[in-house]
Amino acid sequence: MVQHLKTRIVKSITKRYNDSTYSKVITLLSLVTFGLLLLVLSLYFYTRIQEKQIFKSSRELFSNEINSLLKLNAEPYTSVINDATYWDEFVDFTKTKDVTWFNTSVANIIDTYKVEYLCAYSIDGSFITKVSTLKIKTKDFIPDAALKRIREKKVDKFYLKIPEGIVEVYGATIHPSNDPYKNKTQPSGYFFIARLLDAEYFANIEEISSSKIKFYEGNEKARKTVFTVIPLKDYEGKTISSLYFKRAYDIDFSITKRILLITALALLLSWIVYYYYANLWSRLPISFIKKILVNGDPSAIASLKNIRGEFRYIGKLFEENKVKTEQLAIAKSKAEESDKLKSAFLMNLSHEIRTPMNAILGFTDMLSNPTFSDAEKEEFITIIKQSGKNLIDIIDDLVEMSKIDSNIVKPNIYAVDLDELVQSTFNSCKGILHNEAVDFKLITPEKPARKKILTDGTKLREVIANLINNAFKFTEEGSVTLEYAVNEVDNKIVFTVKDSGIGIPEEFQSSVFKRFSKINAKGISANEGLGLGLAISKAYVAMLGGEIDFKSQLGIGTTFTFSILLHYDESDDVEVSEESKITVPIDMGSEKIILVAEDDNINFILIEKLLKMHGFKIIRAKDGAEAVQLCKENNEIDLVFMDIKMPNLNGYEAFQKIREFNTEIPIIAQTSYSFSEEIDRIKEIGFDDYLSKPLDKVKIAAILKKYFENPEK
Repeated sequence: MVQHLKTRIVKSITKRYNDSTYSKVITLLSLVTFGLLLLVLSLYFYTRIQEKQIFKSSRELFSNEINSLLKLNAEPYTSVINDATYWDEFVDFTKTKDVTWFNTSVANIIDTYKVEYLCAYSIDGSFITKVSTLKIKTKDFIPDAALKRIREKKVDKFYLKIPEGIVEVYGATIHPSNDPYKNKTQPSGYFFIARLLDAEYFANIEEISSSKIKFYEGNEKARKTVFTVIPLKDYEGKTISSLYFKRAYDIDFSITKRILLITALALLLSWIVYYYYANLWSRLPISFIKKILVNGDPSAIASLKNIRGEFRYIGKLFEENKVKTEQLAIAKSKAEESDKLKSAFLMNLSHEIRTPMNAILGFTDMLSNPTFSDAEKEEFITIIKQSGKNLIDIIDDLVEMSKIDSNIVKPNIYAVDLDELVQSTFNSCKGILHNEAVDFKLITPEKPARKKILTDGTKLREVIANLINNAFKFTEEGSVTLEYAVNEVDNKIVFTVKDSGIGIPEEFQSSVFKRFSKINAKGISANEGLGLGLAISKAYVAMLGGEIDFKSQLGIGTTFTFSILLHYDESDDVEVSEESKITVPIDMGSEKIILVAEDDNINFILIEKLLKMHGFKIIRAKDGAEAVQLCKENNEIDLVFMDIKMPNLNGYEAFQKIREFNTEIPIIAQTSYSFSEEIDRIKEIGFDDYLSKPLDKVKIAAILKKYFENPEK
């Protein structure tokens, strides 16, 4: 079973390797390389065969050429000995042995044909005479056997070894003149011509054969030459020596063979190099890519990035993809968590809205009951106001969080008196959150700010108020401390809000700054609200260039610490605006006419009642177009309250049309929007003033006082 499993694994790996693109490329490269290598080696061996054949052919041609030259060289001597030996006077000489005749008639052959030796023998083999040059001193060296051989062949050529060296001997029998073919008469003697094979002989032959000649010794090496060995045979056909002829052989295949061998080695080396770099540049990166795709191996991504070329780019893409995948996973987790939080939020929102609405509706209904005293009804009205305020706070938190998510909220930087801002916030919270069981303290810095700072005072105030509100919410008794310090070294202002409350359970600490996050733990009841306060605070602190953090121990308390950047206001003239308390006038209308452009009936009734309390006469326009028409038709209108969001013609458009024909009448914008951008737009267009909903009777009174008690404003 195990063996079978191993076999299957091996087959699987082999199949995967054989099916891989890399193996196919390597196989193709190997086939092409080894095919070319085989072709080159075939050419190499074919070249060697051709070289041998050409050398053999050249040698045969050279041998034939030398033999032909030697025969051609021998012909004059053969011819002269033939001509001289069918001569009647020569026949007579063999009988008379007249040396004088021989010396005068025959000896001149030595000079004419450049031979070294002439001699004559009688038919019985006795030596008659000889003529020779100084090169040959031996008198008689023709053996008797050679004479017999000449008698048989009539004419012959052979070689003899004598003391002076090797001689080439031409011999013939002597016959009468009428027997040129030497077949009619008996020979009367023998005549011999001999040439010594010396340096002069070799020089003459070398000149006509374009070859080098020497006696063959048996150890000659023919390098880049063709050669032939001509045996020198005596009268019996025995080789007494040999002549070694050689000539330069210009046909050289060594360069071709070297080129082919180098080509073969280059092919083999190129295959090795390609295989190595294919592994390095292809197989190795592909193996990294497989690891990344299969396992998401981060070390494989790092290794892939270290490889030059496009694989480095692919590695970076994998890294980016991994980061994006991780970010998507985090985003997915956050989205899932956000969905859970939103589900909880919707349930909580329903509860939080129903709670103040229940109080508003319930106590409003009880106001109509005559059985309750005026003091109780005043208490009911206070509860209704507080519930309405709580409802507005819930809506404001939702709107603010939405603005933060949409990146609409931007810090509005202006000069702020830090000490005054902190003190006023402390005083405000002390009045609203009063609890005799909680000691609320403010610790000011030993070294206060030297001058006003540049920051968004509204957002800073809200962060401090949120943290103090949370501290009171979870501290039934004990202490709450607000402390701040100016750090000019690090250019920071550090704020601390410390309480001795119940603390935050450890399992909830990681989600404290998450939106819609609320502590749902046993024994914790101070948990009203949407859970957006700390999320908004963290966003505001970040906008102001700081950080926020906390430390908490269950049963001991919680300390929140945040910082903002310290920037002093370096301007010389700083405008200081102080809010003045506005006393609500009892009656300032004197039958003055106010146009209220409001499409919502409930809102119109509310503002109508508030204005009539002061004696004003009210005209209503249900949309912007009607407001423009009423202003055109009625020049007695003293002031206009213009709602921004209306049908047919919105507040902005209506304002612009009214200003076309009336530039004096005060127009006050009413808006349900609390965005700073909306307020900026109202001011930019040119409205004289604005009111934010829900409408506050004190603010309305301040507007009326501004435009009717002080008309010059």
